[in-house]
Amino acid sequence: MSSDRHGCTRITLEICVGSLEHAVAAERAGADRIELCAELAVGGTTPSVELMEAVRAALRIPVHTMIRPRGGDFVYSSAEFDAMREDIFRARECGVDGVVLGILDAEGRVDVPRVRELVELARLPVTFHRAFDEVDDFAVALEAVIATGARRVLTSGGQARAVDGIAVLEQ
Repeated sequence: MSSDRHGCTRITLEICVGSLEHAVAAERAGADRIELCAELAVGGTTPSVELMEAVRAALRIPVHTMIRPRGGDFVYSSAEFDAMREDIFRARECGVDGVVLGILDAEGRVDVPRVRELVELARLPVTFHRAFDEVDDFAVALEAVIATGARRVLTSGGQARAVDGIAVLEQ
């Protein structure tokens, strides 16, 4: 959310898309920003370089791209972490405006050192994604995300739908 020049609250509408056609449609429909993913059925993974380039070339609104090597949990091996680093380089080369990522440690806490490394590598705005909804303590996790340097958190308050997690979101 932001305020306009009159001090009125303005909600930023970000649409998650998995294709060039959907990205163009989202912009036409009034989206302020898109989150570009592959494999939306598993919560999103890193899209191809070709898709990132095509979407960035076609849209005027900001494009944030998912950096996630696979579906499933958010605890990544060293090889998967290396792939995330490479995907960030590729995303930057494609001219995206931000990245969306998240890593948890084996205990289900925000993996601050690894996320911080990716935030520094990105040199772009970073959104910590719905891995946040998998933690046990949202207050502790929020402080951890802040410590990584990520600018935003994508969460539904620990529920499948944001409307069901509204009490947590209000906090």
